Amino acid sequence: MQNTVGALRIKNICFGGNVMKHLHRMSISVFLIAASLMTAAMTSCGGAGDTEAPVTDAATVGETAAVTEAVETRAPHAVPVDTLDFGGEELCQVAFDWQGYQFYFFASEENGDIMNDAIYNRTRAVEDALNIKLVLEMHGDNCGTYVSEIKPVILAGDDVYDLMFNHCIDGIATYASEGYLYNLDNLPYVDMTADWWNREQMDVLKLGENTYYAVNDMMVPCPYVIYFSKELVKNLDMEDPYQLVYDGKWTLDQFETMARAAVSDINGDGKMDENDRWGVTAQETSKYISFMTGAGQYITDRDADGRIQLALKTEKTQDMMESFAAMAKDNVVYMPPSMDRSDMLTLDTGRLMFQLDSLSAAELLREYTVEFGLIPYPKYDEAQKDYISLDWGGLLSVPCTITNPELVGAAMELLAWESENEVLPTYYDMVLQGKLARDDDAVKMLDILFDTITYEIGGNYFGFSAGFGDLFYALPRLAIEKKSSDFTSFYEKLEKGANKSIEKFYESLENTEAANG
Repeated sequence: MQNTVGALRIKNICFGGNVMKHLHRMSISVFLIAASLMTAAMTSCGGAGDTEAPVTDAATVGETAAVTEAVETRAPHAVPVDTLDFGGEELCQVAFDWQGYQFYFFASEENGDIMNDAIYNRTRAVEDALNIKLVLEMHGDNCGTYVSEIKPVILAGDDVYDLMFNHCIDGIATYASEGYLYNLDNLPYVDMTADWWNREQMDVLKLGENTYYAVNDMMVPCPYVIYFSKELVKNLDMEDPYQLVYDGKWTLDQFETMARAAVSDINGDGKMDENDRWGVTAQETSKYISFMTGAGQYITDRDADGRIQLALKTEKTQDMMESFAAMAKDNVVYMPPSMDRSDMLTLDTGRLMFQLDSLSAAELLREYTVEFGLIPYPKYDEAQKDYISLDWGGLLSVPCTITNPELVGAAMELLAWESENEVLPTYYDMVLQGKLARDDDAVKMLDILFDTITYEIGGNYFGFSAGFGDLFYALPRLAIEKKSSDFTSFYEKLEKGANKSIEKFYESLENTEAANG
């Protein structure tokens, strides 16, 4: 992901366990160095009485040169803005009030918040370049309701929406296989080979002949992370989680050891409730799925023909079911009475070791008064090479009903390109320096998170499908909620239905693409 002082590019992106290199010219850490250099430069430009020259060393000179080179070598977009003029036409974006869409994507006016204003500046830059007006239709926070509201509009053939900001699961299979979406390969002005696009990931999301889901620098990732209590680590004389990550020793066994060590019946009443100290919790159960992908266990892989197939029935899955079922039985895992955030046990109470949450929750955690850190989900064991961070951010698409592909293509390209100028640097600056990075280690952890983003394709397409959905949610639904490790029986009951979902999807997709070309 690039910016005016350097590229903040996700490097190692995993798809179903295969790490793909997405080269970058500058890491997040170097961006922060660049930011600090600019801050130092501004600080040195004081009043006329400030005559002392700033101190410069060889390392600083080298870092400055790297920043300058990144600025000078940024590739331009190929949209012919000098000749395109859409006469003030509107481009309608449609989204729902969920995760990053709430904070990091849209702004209708300046309000003094640096993230909001960076997004607003991007909007104005694209509007001015193309002589268009970007408008937003924001729906409620329920993904199912959002899908049910969007589908009839597209089925009616009405050219209402131009860019659709989707949930990461709900509607993804239906939109693609039933003809709701425009083939992005046919959009004018879009250069999917450019740095601000991730063609590799888009190809992985491509299960047929056409490309339906866009992944570019406008689509800010939203991985889940593990927030931990620094106070409990210190008071219980535990190993430093940061050092465990650095040493490659942050594993599932280590996670369980620390979670168990934190458990305490504080009031001594012989029962565990919200007034006692727990090992781990989450607002809702999808947060536990990231343990599976973090351990390198995906729900699907591809067969010899490149088709999705089930891949969950493994010894690793069974081992993880046994581990989490045992923790659930032993009151290590706190299950809140509802998915309402107000019912969630949080680190701020001082009675929790690990809080599973999204990165976008930084907007809420910044109010915490306790000292906390953040780390990626653990590896399965020390033999696993990399940490793996599952992205739960949404997917971008274009409805098949658009009547002006030139406008949509040009706008999509410029929104992605312009994101590198101000939005992405501001996003990282806010997240790293203003909300989460209370120490240097947290900055490095975020480097690891964004360098190891993974996408669970089986989950994206089939995570809510009959049979398949329960397998995707097997860890929380079987091991944690039912406190059972009998995965074999659980799997056998669902396997046929899950395979049927895959079969029906491919049949529908092939028919749709054959009919539409």
